[in-house]
Amino acid sequence: MKILIIDYRPGKETAEIVANATDAGHDIYIASAEEPSLPHLKRDIKIGNKADRIIHKIIGYISDSYHLHSTRPTSSLLSRIAEINPDVIHIYNIEEHYINIPLTAYVLMKYKIPTLLTLENPSRIYRDTKALIKRRRHNKELFTSTFSTWELLHIASSSKEVTEDELAADHPGYIVAEGKEAETYMRIYEAIR
Repeated sequence: MKILIIDYRPGKETAEIVANATDAGHDIYIASAEEPSLPHLKRDIKIGNKADRIIHKIIGYISDSYHLHSTRPTSSLLSRIAEINPDVIHIYNIEEHYINIPLTAYVLMKYKIPTLLTLENPSRIYRDTKALIKRRRHNKELFTSTFSTWELLHIASSSKEVTEDELAADHPGYIVAEGKEAETYMRIYEAIR
């Protein structure tokens, strides 16, 4: 199975998932905005650059529109996804501001790729307390609509409450066992494939 992991800056947890998947004979690809924090992890796809992330954060800060920018880096990532044609995509870190979520959802639905989204705090997707212009209701409606129409989306979290949140309610939810994250993710990949 080909698995693509999208993470802002892959670290120890991603390394454990990669090790388990590789041991099981799966092909793993890593897409990230920043270099992995561990030297033995290799990034296959670079998502944007520092300027892209700074622009995304500035525009998001001004207009409370995080996760709606970085169109160029997201389009580039999605083109690479089409080339790789993974069996499963795991978006491990969505809370950082480096990809355009609605664009990502649209394309992954079009290609019918099962996607696992690790989500720890749903409100961080649509709410930023530091934004100058607050658009919480609008953002919540936008992301709830995006997630509710996202076919083949699965939600993973360490908390049952997160899998029952309004953003995640229309999708299968999985509880990730603490201390056994990599093994749990491997079982989920097999189940959603």
